[in-house]
Amino acid sequence: MGFPFCILYSNTDSAREIPGVAKDISVDGAKIVLDSSIDIFPGSAISLSILLPETALNISGKVVWERNVGKKKEIGVCFESISKQSQEDIHHYIFKYIKQEEDIPRRA
Repeated sequence: MGFPFCILYSNTDSAREIPGVAKDISVDGAKIVLDSSIDIFPGSAISLSILLPETALNISGKVVWERNVGKKKEIGVCFESISKQSQEDIHHYIFKYIKQEEDIPRRA
């Protein structure tokens, strides 16, 4: 599901946070576009703050794949530590986003 949720990425070796956008998200992982092309490799442990409209989810994960997209970096992340509450929050916002998309009238 395509989502425009903002995120903050940080590598477990660095306190530096990099903004980005979660393009696809589920309770298992996400496709994320970071605002800068950084050195990150599959297998890297990372921390994410996913900024939902009413809360921020702090989740750890592992990079599964990466690729450069212009001056940005796109990564696939598999969540490794996600609380039951965070899973419920993701489900809630996925449903809410789908409902909003269905309610938007389409032009012919």
